[in-house]
Amino acid sequence: MKVIFLCGCLEMGRDGVGDYTRRLAGELTRQGTFAAIISLNDYFITEEKEYNGVQNDGDVDLPVLRLPSAWSYKKRFRHAEKYINTYNPEWLSLQYVPFSFHSKGLPLKFHKRLTALGNGKNWHIMFHELWVGMDTSSSPKMVLLGYLQKRLIQNLLDKLQPAIINTQTKLYQIKLHKMGCNAEILPLFSNIPVVNHYKSDKNLNSTTSGINKIISFVLFGGIHHGAPIDQFAEEAYYYAKENEVIFNLRLLGRSGAEQDNWVSTWKSFGHDVEIFGEQTANRISEIFLESSFGIATTPLALTEKSGAIAAMQAHGLGVILVARSWQPRGFSNMENPKGIIEYRAGNFKDCIINRNINIKNNISDISRQLVSTLGNS
Repeated sequence: MKVIFLCGCLEMGRDGVGDYTRRLAGELTRQGTFAAIISLNDYFITEEKEYNGVQNDGDVDLPVLRLPSAWSYKKRFRHAEKYINTYNPEWLSLQYVPFSFHSKGLPLKFHKRLTALGNGKNWHIMFHELWVGMDTSSSPKMVLLGYLQKRLIQNLLDKLQPAIINTQTKLYQIKLHKMGCNAEILPLFSNIPVVNHYKSDKNLNSTTSGINKIISFVLFGGIHHGAPIDQFAEEAYYYAKENEVIFNLRLLGRSGAEQDNWVSTWKSFGHDVEIFGEQTANRISEIFLESSFGIATTPLALTEKSGAIAAMQAHGLGVILVARSWQPRGFSNMENPKGIIEYRAGNFKDCIINRNINIKNNISDISRQLVSTLGNS
């Protein structure tokens, strides 16, 4: 079986969906399925020519075609069609995020271009994101944009008639079901492989009481706004005082505009902070293995699509969710996904005690699940 994946961008370490697609294609190749990737709107390619070559996923060289976003739709899709015809795959797998294919999240002619591109091919769509404005606190502008994005998704489904539809979150699955789509869950895996050879000589994983015991939190990637960091840091202060422990916050990756707020708030209660910034995948893995807990700021209903959470769970970390309230319209009492405990005022101690609740989604198992689904369709 041959599969060609279509995504927005393939700049390593700069695009989460691109990194996900590369790892998935690499694992499929190891398992005996031919896989190649086309990035249809690659804003890191600025040359006049596209990049037609290979990218590496560990020991696998993957054929890739990277098409500059500066090119017209017509030119990009003409080159993509030629590339697809060269390999003649049975399946085209669209890794869908609206903002991957248009800067404003409105790829208006996308469904028409894809219909011509996939003539005679089977379509698989993985919906990494659907539309904005789902939550009850969204502004009218976001609600309108979300309505337009939803219409474009409906057009996409009507035109492509995909044989297989996947998504990663129960919320998105329900939304797609309401549109008449039989979408199935394909769990997210980590983009950060576990470094098996690494052993920490630091005692950072202890959560038992005792003088000078260190409890280390690691927060990986962008920090979402509105998280109750003041309350969380204050409760950590009283817990540390009562149990004679030290709390250490480690910020890893591109934290964004909220970084300064988190650093100043955490330090104001006497806690330690380490800022690592961007690191190699191996170093990220080492830092995870040295840490006691993961912290995430993604709203609860969207945690299943968080690559940062998947990476922390793959390293055996229980995840504490420190996030703003985000309530999707028409939904209530969303369940906590396995391996995540949601911080709320007064439950800091429970978050620490329940650290061993974790889950790991293995890329090999997920890849086999996808191949089996495609093969049986």
